[in-house]
Amino acid sequence: MKVLLLHPEDRLSRRVTPGKWDLVVDFGRAPVSIYQQWSQQSGCRVVSLYDFAVEVEDLYQTKKLLQFGMGGMVDRLGIDWWDILSLHLVSDLQQIILLRRLANELSTDCELYCGRPFPLATVLQKLCGGAFVNLEAGSGSAFRRLRHYSAAFSNLNTAQVIQVLQDKFDPQHAVRRRFAPRERSLGEPVVLLPSAYISVSRMAVAYAASLPDIDFLLVSARGGDNGESWPENVRVVSLDSYFTATDESETAELLDAWRGLRSRIVSAASEFSAADTAGLLDRIPGLLRWGMALRTAWCQVFEVENIVGCLCADDSNPNTRIAMILAKMSHVPALACHHGALDMWMAIKTLHADFYLAKGEMEKDYLVRACQVPARQIITGAPPASPVPSIEAPYAASDRPWLVFFTEAYHSAAWRSDEVYGELLPRLSSLARVCGLQLVFKLHPFESVEAHRRMLRRHMSKSEAGQIRVIASAPSPELWRNTRFALTGQSTVAIDCTLRSIPVFLCAWLRDPFTGYVRQYTRFGIGQILDSAEQITDIPRLLEARSAAPPMNNRLRQTINPEMLRELLCGTSTRPVAAQG
Repeated sequence: MKVLLLHPEDRLSRRVTPGKWDLVVDFGRAPVSIYQQWSQQSGCRVVSLYDFAVEVEDLYQTKKLLQFGMGGMVDRLGIDWWDILSLHLVSDLQQIILLRRLANELSTDCELYCGRPFPLATVLQKLCGGAFVNLEAGSGSAFRRLRHYSAAFSNLNTAQVIQVLQDKFDPQHAVRRRFAPRERSLGEPVVLLPSAYISVSRMAVAYAASLPDIDFLLVSARGGDNGESWPENVRVVSLDSYFTATDESETAELLDAWRGLRSRIVSAASEFSAADTAGLLDRIPGLLRWGMALRTAWCQVFEVENIVGCLCADDSNPNTRIAMILAKMSHVPALACHHGALDMWMAIKTLHADFYLAKGEMEKDYLVRACQVPARQIITGAPPASPVPSIEAPYAASDRPWLVFFTEAYHSAAWRSDEVYGELLPRLSSLARVCGLQLVFKLHPFESVEAHRRMLRRHMSKSEAGQIRVIASAPSPELWRNTRFALTGQSTVAIDCTLRSIPVFLCAWLRDPFTGYVRQYTRFGIGQILDSAEQITDIPRLLEARSAAPPMNNRLRQTINPEMLRELLCGTSTRPVAAQG
């Protein structure tokens, strides 16, 4: 049996000889229609590795794997670095889980071929035990790397490119800290708002705005908050200025601990053994050095500033998770929440906060039922002021001239973006013409207008592409006022649209294979599912047949009482603090 393995950045050659392969496995993701075309072209079955995913249940299996390493790499402060750094391995472990299922369908004498060597192909070869053939030409490696970096940077704007270069070449902020002026601490009590992305900052500040008499300190670990207008009670500083030299002896101790832990987890689970063989565990030492530098900086924040509380809107990212853990260890009241609608990481990670703020019944249900978070650790309460501007007055549907597609970061989620848009664009353009609307793309924060414009020109004529509006800024009153109806995959904007009575259609074939977000949306009546791109043409009929839905606001969003938030952040709440773990 001959099996061709496609790297996510490779495509099936149009010159492939029908009958040459018995199976083609794409390690990326593309619409079903693409695999049907490739199957006809190659004369064999073509599947995606992600077709083997079991939604939500794979999250639980991932968590069980991570438990093998807990307690094996603890620093002098009591921080378990496996708890922090293992989250970087989640994507690799999930793919290895899928590879085991794929391997069960393959014979032990199968022959594996790939257009380039890559770690997951090595893992599959280890699981199957068959022959492995690299088809890459001798000069292909250098050209491939050049093409990879060119494509990666083309998706970023200038500020994002600078941030990536800084993270790559100055991971411990040895250079950045020298050019980052630190504002003098006033010594006044402040509630810490750790952030690494603008969406995280916006959610945290939305809570802070409800308590104007309490001072908040927004510490940005990765920049990107410049130019935002924050309330007067929110002071913004960069974490860069708090970085100092790390304790190399302690780092050496932790690296020794990692060597022992590595041996332990490789022996405990075949998934880690496969990951080790493919070199996927080699990332941990570098991540540890980076993390120790972060820890030192956050310790400086707690030493210099008078921190009396902490509210973290992303406790998965090490940039902010470390701050949350330090707050807990300092016996400072600590709250966590998520900047988006739902957070699948809650099914995997340890919750270090005293309490987790769910913005409504839908999010709480997902946390308890899907993520198995104890209900006693959850408090229902959204920020009184939504981080997304609301509409000041109702507008008739006939006054709304836009059909809006809210994009997601497909390129960072293993999707083949060109294939996704190649399937979507003709149908969206046709739908806009039928409905007499302008087609608008509202970009995900990780995307750039320039890259999206280039993509449009690859799939459309210059005149057609020029008629499409592309928006990269935060959702504005104009956006909500002009949107007749919207489409998205599983973005949080599905809830924003529902709260504003804007019809929204969920492109379910573009959903994440693990999270169960779309399933949760429909469980609470959010949006209408489209199972394939072909169903986009049915939208005019679906809009006509759409009945007025009952108000969902009270189930999707329940505003927290500011006094309760004050008590939680000040540690004066009579509700018992949840136990860690």
